[in-house]
Amino acid sequence: MKYAGLFAGLTTVDIQYFVDQFPPANKKIKTGAPEILVGGPATNAAVAFAWLNDGAILVSATGKNSFSDFIARDFKQNKIQQINLTGSLECNPVLASVVTSAVNGERNIFTHHPEPISPVVSAAELLHQAKPQIVLLDGFYPESGVELASKSRQENIPVVLDCGSWKPQYKQLIPLADIAICSEDFLPPGCKNLNDVVDFLHNNGVRKSAISRGEKNLIFCDSGRRGEVNVEKTQIVDSLGAGDFLHGAFCFYYLKLNFGFEEALKQAVKFATFTCRFKGTRSWIKQLKVD
Repeated sequence: MKYAGLFAGLTTVDIQYFVDQFPPANKKIKTGAPEILVGGPATNAAVAFAWLNDGAILVSATGKNSFSDFIARDFKQNKIQQINLTGSLECNPVLASVVTSAVNGERNIFTHHPEPISPVVSAAELLHQAKPQIVLLDGFYPESGVELASKSRQENIPVVLDCGSWKPQYKQLIPLADIAICSEDFLPPGCKNLNDVVDFLHNNGVRKSAISRGEKNLIFCDSGRRGEVNVEKTQIVDSLGAGDFLHGAFCFYYLKLNFGFEEALKQAVKFATFTCRFKGTRSWIKQLKVD
């Protein structure tokens, strides 16, 4: 069965270098040719959902720029239908420079926030076009995201929030979310540890939450019941995008498993771990086998 998943947020152009060791200050090192990829939290989540589901819908602001054709090709190759928040208006792309260790897959990322936008499409229009069964937001473009979360909640469409790092707009988004999947770097104001984060989310109306911790077990809370999901040990080649793929896979399995939260998390963790065995954020696709 094919599902309708709507993913709203950031699209980036990632330039990724692999190095044997990170250089000291004021040193230049030579590497192999970099990977140049389309990325971003919502975008990568949409890619994972699309390859499990045979399609996904992405709402992002790519506008018109020198990377437009490159981005459009990636979307087509990865079964992504994009709704462009900025239409054909000129818009500078968000770039990310990634330096990844060839030894253990650890990486450093240098990037910047997107420019503020004036959306050319409303939340009501987005939901009418996409008719989604689930909506994921990554917290970027609050000019559109807050309205989309609110409208989705009104129409009883599950809202999943990707909480990577704290942004001021989460004050508005969190009370509108049904599910929050966070990184361990996500610390709302006043929170000092992961238990504080779980309590914060629960007290703000999020009844289902999870926190991914890299190679450590994922922790979750389901209507007050807390537990862990085991993360399989594997040889990590590159962890870039793994958290995003976790979110996209979760959305697919949450629908497929009839809203089974813990089991969907288990399947999504397996999927995200699988993607870490390959370089970059797209080479795992060639090895993907979907039941």
